Amino acid sequence: MRRPSVRRWPALLAAGAGLACLVAGSALLLTGAGAADVGVVPPVVVSALPPAPGAPPTPGTTPVAVEIPGRAVRAPVVPVGTAATGAMELPADPRAVGWWSPGPLVGGRGAAVLAGHVDTAEIGLGAFAVLREVEPGEEVVVRGTDGRELRYVVAARREYRKAELPADLFTGDGPPGLVLITCGGKFDRATGHYEDNVVVHAVPA
Repeated sequence: MRRPSVRRWPALLAAGAGLACLVAGSALLLTGAGAADVGVVPPVVVSALPPAPGAPPTPGTTPVAVEIPGRAVRAPVVPVGTAATGAMELPADPRAVGWWSPGPLVGGRGAAVLAGHVDTAEIGLGAFAVLREVEPGEEVVVRGTDGRELRYVVAARREYRKAELPADLFTGDGPPGLVLITCGGKFDRATGHYEDNVVVHAVPA
């Protein structure tokens, strides 16, 4: 599947996050607003220039599992792409997390994007329901196909209206990092969507 152009990233983000929060039947309705935004979002360095000649490549790995030890979260990670609608595809099972495979590998250049459902009516809470509560300083561990465990620390948590989700989350540039996304805010029964997105930024520990 063709990677979206820069101009399409905002639409992809908003649509992908919405897809992540579709629920069927009666939802769990996590209506309580999370704590206020906390922490400092790492700066995004976008450059059209390649790495300096002779610089060793930043190693990356395909993620297969993610843990948030302080929240007793451990979930499998599966690669996902971009649907024909421009939305980020996600695993149907809320207990699994999707890694946006057109973007960076975990541990490589740029922030890898992991996204998951907050809940579904059939199964209950999703693996990333806890993102509404995580605080700066908490640990996130990602295991790769090469057996490595890459450790990160939460730097910031933000909640955005879906239409205002920052376009640079999917830039694939800058230093290594993680972006974890799920739904937040109020649940709109008419649309079957939560109104907001919760975004957690993490940096290498």
